[in-house]
Amino acid sequence: MKLKYILIISLFSSTLSAQIQKDSIYQVEQINLLVKKKLLERKADRLIFNVEASVASQGMDAVETLANVPMLKIDENMGSISIAGKSSVSIMINGRILNLSGTGLLNYLKSIRSENILKIEVITTPPSKYEAQGNSGIINIILKKNPNIGFSGNINSGLIQRTYSGFTSNGALNYQTEKFSSSLKLMYYDSAKRTDENYTILGASQNYSNSIRRDMWNELTPTLNLSYKLSKNSEIGMEYTYARQKSGMDIVNTTKNIGSDLKEENLLTNTFHRGKLPTHTLSAYYDVKLDSLGKKLSIAGNFYKNNSDTEVNFSTLQSSDNSVKDVKTISLVSPQIFSAQADLELPFSFGIIETGIKFNQFKNSSDLRYFNLVNGQYIPDNLRANLFQYQEENYAGYISYAKNFGEHWETKAGLRYENTNAKSFTPSSNSGNQYNYGQWFPSVYVSYKEDKNVFSLSYSRRINRPSMGNLNPFRWYQNPYSYSSGNPLLTPAYINNLELGYTFNNKFSASIYYLRMKNAFGQISTIEGLSQIGTYLNYYNNNSLGLNASYTDTFFKFWETTISMTAALQNSTVFNIQAETQKGNSFDYSINNTFTLNKNKTFALFLNYSHSLPYKNVNYYFYAFPELTSGLKFSLMEKKLQINATVTNIFAQRYRGTISFTDSTQRMDNYWDGRSFRLSVNYTFGSGKNKISKKNIKFDEKERVQ
Repeated sequence: MKLKYILIISLFSSTLSAQIQKDSIYQVEQINLLVKKKLLERKADRLIFNVEASVASQGMDAVETLANVPMLKIDENMGSISIAGKSSVSIMINGRILNLSGTGLLNYLKSIRSENILKIEVITTPPSKYEAQGNSGIINIILKKNPNIGFSGNINSGLIQRTYSGFTSNGALNYQTEKFSSSLKLMYYDSAKRTDENYTILGASQNYSNSIRRDMWNELTPTLNLSYKLSKNSEIGMEYTYARQKSGMDIVNTTKNIGSDLKEENLLTNTFHRGKLPTHTLSAYYDVKLDSLGKKLSIAGNFYKNNSDTEVNFSTLQSSDNSVKDVKTISLVSPQIFSAQADLELPFSFGIIETGIKFNQFKNSSDLRYFNLVNGQYIPDNLRANLFQYQEENYAGYISYAKNFGEHWETKAGLRYENTNAKSFTPSSNSGNQYNYGQWFPSVYVSYKEDKNVFSLSYSRRINRPSMGNLNPFRWYQNPYSYSSGNPLLTPAYINNLELGYTFNNKFSASIYYLRMKNAFGQISTIEGLSQIGTYLNYYNNNSLGLNASYTDTFFKFWETTISMTAALQNSTVFNIQAETQKGNSFDYSINNTFTLNKNKTFALFLNYSHSLPYKNVNYYFYAFPELTSGLKFSLMEKKLQINATVTNIFAQRYRGTISFTDSTQRMDNYWDGRSFRLSVNYTFGSGKNKISKKNIKFDEKERVQ
C-alpha cells in the first residue's frame, strides 16, 4: 500500500513539475514578447534603431547592420557612411568618437558583429556637447555590456572580387577580469580596383581627359585597448593604433586640348604613384563618478601623427613635337593633432546639466619637390617646388540643460562657444595668412510622446572648417601641365539646421528639415593653355528643404522590409565664380528586403534596391543612379560561424554629371569599379557573453586631416 502511495505521489509530483516547467516557459515567452525591443525609438535629439528587433540585421557585421538603419547610406566602394541630407558623419562606439576614417573605418566596423550591438543612435543635429565642425550627423553604436570574465574573440576573412581580387582579414582577442579589460585587434587588407574617369571642359578652348587607373591599398593595423577600474566609481583606459599603410596608382591618361585658335595638342601620360603612410594614434581617458546620484567627470586626451612619403613618376608624350617629358615628384606631408577635453555631467532633481571644455591643436608641414629628367639625371625644378606650414588652435566650452516634464515631454537646450586661431605660411613664396574668429553655436530639442506617436523639433548651428587638404597649396600633378591643389585663403562655412521629426508605432519615421549653408566651398576646375587646374574656393550659399521617410515591418513571419525615401529642394546663390544657379531638387528611394528561408532563421536571402533620380544643386546636374544588391547569409554552429555572400551594384552603374559655368560646361563620366562579389566568413570563439564593451575617446578633429 505504501509503495502504491509513493508511486502516486511520485507521479503527481512529476506531472506537477512538468506543468510548472511548462507554465514557466510559457510565462518567459510571454514576458519576452512583452519586453521585445521596439524597432525604432525617437528621442529629443536622436533616432534609435534597436538591432535585436531587426531580423534583417542578425548574423551580420556592423557595416551591413548600418545599411539596414533608416536614413543611413553605406558606400563601400567610396569608403563612406552618410546620413540623408548630411555631407559626412562621425562614428562613435559607446559615446566616444572612433578614431578612423575611410576604408580603415569600414574594416574596423566589419570586425564588430551585429549580435554584440545593442542599438544604433542616429543624431542628425548634434547637441552642444559635440564638436560644431561640419554639416555632419553622428552615428553612435552602443555595444552590449560584458558581465562576465574570461577570453573571447573572433576571426573574420573576406574576399572582394572586382576587376581585381582583394582580401581582407581581421581578428580580435579579448580578455576581462573584474577590474581589468583588454582587447587586441588586428586588421589587414590588400585590395585593388579599376577606375575609368572622363572629364571634359567645353568653352572657348576644349579639354578632353580620360584616365584608366588601378588603385591599390595595403594596410596592417593593430589596435590595443586597455582599461582598469581603480575603484567602483573610477576607471582609466587607453587605446593605441598603429597603421602601416601603403598605396599605389598606375595611371594611363590621355588628354586632348583644342585651343581657342583651334590648334590641337594631344598628351599621353603614364604615371607610377607609390606612397607610404605610417600613422600613430594614442587616446586615453579617466572617468569618475562623483556621487551615487550619477554625477560624472570624464577627462580625455588624443594624439595623432603621420608621415606621408609619396613618390610619383610620370612620363608624357606630346604629339606636336613627339617629345617626351619625364618628371618625378617627391612629397613629404606630416600632419599632427593634439586634443584634450573635460566633460562634467550633473543630474539634479530639476534636470540634467552637462558642461565641458576642450582644446585642440593642428599642425601640418608639407614639402613637395619637383624634378625633370635631363640627360639621364633628375634636375630639381624649384619654381614648381612647394613648402607649406599650417597651425590652428581651437578653444571650446559648452553647457546644456535637459529636463523631462511628465511622461510626454522631453526637452534639451545647449550653447557652445568655439574660438579659432589659425596661420599658414609658404616659405617658397614668402607669403602667409592669419585669421582669428569666435562663434556661438546654440542647439535646442523638444519632443512629445503620446501613445504610438512621437513628435520632435530640433535646431542647431554648425561650422564647416576646411580640411588640411583643402588648405594646402601642395600641387598634385596629373601631367607636366595639369594639377590640383588646395587654397590657404579658404574660410569656414556656417550651417543652420532645423528639423521636425515624427515616429508612429515604432515602425514609421519621417522628418522635415531646413538647412541653410553660408560661404560654402568646393573644388573648381579651369583651363589655362594646356593646363587643367583644380583648386578650392568659397563660392556659394545654399538653402535646402528636405523630407526623409522610412517604414519597416515584417510580413508572413519570414519577410522583413524597409522602404525609405528622401526628397529635397535647393535654392542657391554663387560668388567668386561666373555661373548661373538653378533651382535644385533631388529624390531617391530604397527598398531593402530580407527573406528568412528556414524555420531556425539561420539561412536568409536579402535583396536591396536603391534609385537616385537625376538631381540639381547650385550649378551641378547629376544623372540617375540605380543600384541593385543581393546576397545570402548563413549562421552555423549555434551562430558562432557566419558566412555571407554579396553581389553589389549588379548593373555596374556609372556616375555622370554636368557642371555649368557662364563661359564653359564641364562633364564627368566615371566608373569606380562598383560591381563586386564579396564573400566573408566570421568565427566567434569563447563564451557568447564575453564581449568587451570597448570605450573610445572623442577625436572629431582627425577627420580634417583628409
